[in-house]
Order: sequence, then structure tokens, then C-alpha cells
Amino acid sequence: MSRSIDHLVLCVNDLDAAIAAYSQLGFTVTPRAIHPFGTGNALIQLNGMYIELLSVVEPSKIAETDLAIPFSFPVYNRDYLRHREGMSMLALQSNDAEQDRKLFMAAGAAVPPVFHFERDAKTPQGETVGVGFSLAFANHPLLRNAVAFVCQHRHPPENFYFPEYQSHANSAFAIGKVIVGHWAADAVVEFYDGISAGGVVEALHSEELIEKYGLDDPLFPSDGFAGFELIVDDIDKIYDVAMSLGAVEKNGHLILPPSAFFGTMVVIKPK
Repeated sequence: MSRSIDHLVLCVNDLDAAIAAYSQLGFTVTPRAIHPFGTGNALIQLNGMYIELLSVVEPSKIAETDLAIPFSFPVYNRDYLRHREGMSMLALQSNDAEQDRKLFMAAGAAVPPVFHFERDAKTPQGETVGVGFSLAFANHPLLRNAVAFVCQHRHPPENFYFPEYQSHANSAFAIGKVIVGHWAADAVVEFYDGISAGGVVEALHSEELIEKYGLDDPLFPSDGFAGFELIVDDIDKIYDVAMSLGAVEKNGHLILPPSAFFGTMVVIKPK
């Protein structure tokens, strides 16, 4: 059985600009939040999953290097932004991150210790609530720019998901598949199958990406996440603004190229 998507991490240089663009596209975006380790985010909550817009907001809190730590979320995303914007990470749902770490090790992944952290969140009414997460990373040498991990939510659902944030003017309600562009696509597929993520990831060679989406975009990666599918209830509600932001039409879908939208291709599909 394939794992379900928990969220996508979209790394951007300018968090305010990304919030403005996604709001223009018809999303309800949560207030900004700050992590205790130097990054900050804003979320787009969907039906049991979400999109995380992430940026470095306090660089002084991120060590340049720390060889004692096998993997660091803030260092990885800081370094990712040093060479490009785009989708840096895929998070899958987990009920037990420690147990999932053992399963990843059995599948042959390089797995650092589980990362636990807490932060404050704001409700739509402006109240502060606590949220906590446990992350287990499943690293692969071919995917150094496309890390996968599981995310266990250690807080009541009502502290995180709010109906007010899950209602979007563009009628979006879910993430479909995540698209990987990779020179070794066949090996990448085997890895995702091994961590039970094959059902939500499609890996393509560069020429396959170009043929399928009708784009030869200079920001398509050769070893990372190219983008994701956004499922909407009514494509007419997002059509005009998507086109104004640089989308193209192909096979009944609207496609925002990565060069037009913070390094990430967004394939907008009706349900």
C-alpha cells in the first residue's frame, strides 16, 4: 500500500512574494510562522494535506556546517536555496516516525535519527496553539536535492487544520502526484517503491518531462522534484488567474512552468 502525502516543501527566496502569488492564484494562505531553527513558513491547507512555502528567515540560526549531525532540515533547505528555488522535499504521512525509520533502514535508505520539534501556530481567530512534529528522513544518494521523509503530527488535529484555511477561491482541495525529473528515473522509481511512496511519485527522464507537459523549461531539474499536480473542483475558478501568471494549456490541464512560478511546475487538473 502506498503512503499518502502529508505535505510538500516549496523553497522560495522571498516568502512574502510567494504568499502574494499563491494568494493571487486563489489560495487561502495561513499566517507566517517561524521555526526555532532559522526557517519560516506559510501553509496552504487542503484536504488532509498541505503545501508548505518555506524560506530562510533567520540565517544566523543556521550553522554553516555541522558534521556531528547526519542531516539537518534547515541546513538542507538553506543550501537548496543557494542553487535554486523549487520543491525541495516530499513529506509522507506517518503515525509512528520511529517505526517508519526502521522500515526505511530495512529498505536500504540512509536514515538519520528522527527529528522532533515544536512551534507555535495561530488559529484563524488569532489564538496561539502548540504544534509538534516528528520527522524521519529517507535519504538516497541519487536524490540529494529531493529528500523524502515522513511527518508524524504530535498535536490534536484541531490545533493544525482549520476549515477556514481549507476553503480556497480556486476550488483546490488535494495534491495529486509529485513529479520527479531525473537522469536515473528507473532507479529513482525503485527507491520510492521501496519506501511505499511509488503511488504518489512519477519519475521521468528529461525528454519524457518535455514530451508529457509540452514544456522545455530551463528550470526543470535533472535530479529532483519538477513539480506536482493540484486537483481542483472547478478549473474555471482558477483559469483566468493561472493564465495571467504564465500557465499554458495541455490536454485539459493548466500548467504553470517552473520558470514562471518559483521554480516549481504546478499541473492544475480537474477532479
